[in-house]
Amino acid sequence: MKKTYLVDTFKAAVSIATVLFSLIIVISLIIIHRFGSAAVFFLIGLIFIKPMLTYAAKVSVDQTGIRCFLPWKTLQTFSWDEIAEVGIAGTKLFTRKDAKNTGSLYIYISKNTFTDEERFDMMFNWPPKDLIFLTYSKQRLDEIQMRFSNKIQTYNAGDIHL
Repeated sequence: MKKTYLVDTFKAAVSIATVLFSLIIVISLIIIHRFGSAAVFFLIGLIFIKPMLTYAAKVSVDQTGIRCFLPWKTLQTFSWDEIAEVGIAGTKLFTRKDAKNTGSLYIYISKNTFTDEERFDMMFNWPPKDLIFLTYSKQRLDEIQMRFSNKIQTYNAGDIHL
């Protein structure tokens, strides 16, 4: 059975709202001939297009593998045979001693295995460009674990019990 998820629903909603709000402000400012202000809001909208495309992408999990896509383009596809590591990682890197303060948790899927130092670098430079990732939920992880037989790695994931 195929399951499809948004990469990050909250960040997608915020970035889409920012782009749309900026577009409305730009149109309004052009109508009242405030071209300098319109240019500023146009640039703000442009800045949020990349996060919008990153976090509003969809990830589908099925028997053949995992696919990250936008409605008009497939961004990445990994077959289950190609996947070397699936892990859960938290974004707050400098609070590792506090298991409850992990930041946002993401599930990442990679064709390569990582050391702890490489996982730190990945999270420090988040979001990664060559991995498929999505926000963590038990349901999403269970769907991946049904098809991926290796151990799920954790990095700064707090009290998650696999």
